[in-house]
Amino acid sequence: MNGMVDYALHYQRLGYSVVPIDKKSKRAITKYKDKTFSEHEIRLLWRDRPDANIAIKTTDFFVIDIDVKEDVNGFDSLKEWDLAQYIPPTLSARTPSGGRHIYLKKPPGVEISQDIKIRPGIDIKGNPNNYVLVPPSNNMRGRYEWDLSVEDMAVAPQEIVEILQKEKPAGTPLSFTTNYTPREFSSKTAKLFEQIVFGFGDEGGRNDALASFVGGLLFRGVDEEATYLLAKIANHYTPSPLPNDELDRTFESMLRKELDRRGGT
Repeated sequence: MNGMVDYALHYQRLGYSVVPIDKKSKRAITKYKDKTFSEHEIRLLWRDRPDANIAIKTTDFFVIDIDVKEDVNGFDSLKEWDLAQYIPPTLSARTPSGGRHIYLKKPPGVEISQDIKIRPGIDIKGNPNNYVLVPPSNNMRGRYEWDLSVEDMAVAPQEIVEILQKEKPAGTPLSFTTNYTPREFSSKTAKLFEQIVFGFGDEGGRNDALASFVGGLLFRGVDEEATYLLAKIANHYTPSPLPNDELDRTFESMLRKELDRRGGT
């Protein structure tokens, strides 16, 4: 294969829904919610961005995403999690951080949703509009590589499904989230911290709250990638989370505004 577009087409022909991803931000470079791009559309997308990374949507499978950072090691968390004993031999990939993506098919009729930080250093990616980066995607830390010791994706055992469904309430918004109102005496910075764990409120004000949250962090000099991750975490704890593509659009809009502001100073 000569380029990223060839790999993207290979995944598309295998039946996966392919999404082009910006290398720096890990964000989709086009709208992708509820879309499956054709071969022609993929060729056009990668013609405009030939170095774009490749992601596939977690439609009928999910991924146990194990991350390794200076302050947290997802492999240590996995060892302490009873779910680990039920993981069968299955397709997996090494990530640039030294982590791993473990792929499992969803059993028929079973829904698996996104769960950020279900364990320290471990995310679950499984919503039909979530995506996961696949080889040969790469960044400044390295590239994603398939572990070829097992080439087939196994069906998730019932034990894993039950554990994820059992633990989901611990990762969903708490009952007091919808009633959260910032205290009058809270500083603007304190309100930003509070939104990370309380979310963006009810449906009527979610977009404005997200825009204010992103703008407030960027204005305070928070790193762009960190701001995006914090926005995703806050959205996760929102009673009715914003769709990923809507979150991305709002983030991009506020980022452009902030970059314009900096350019004008």
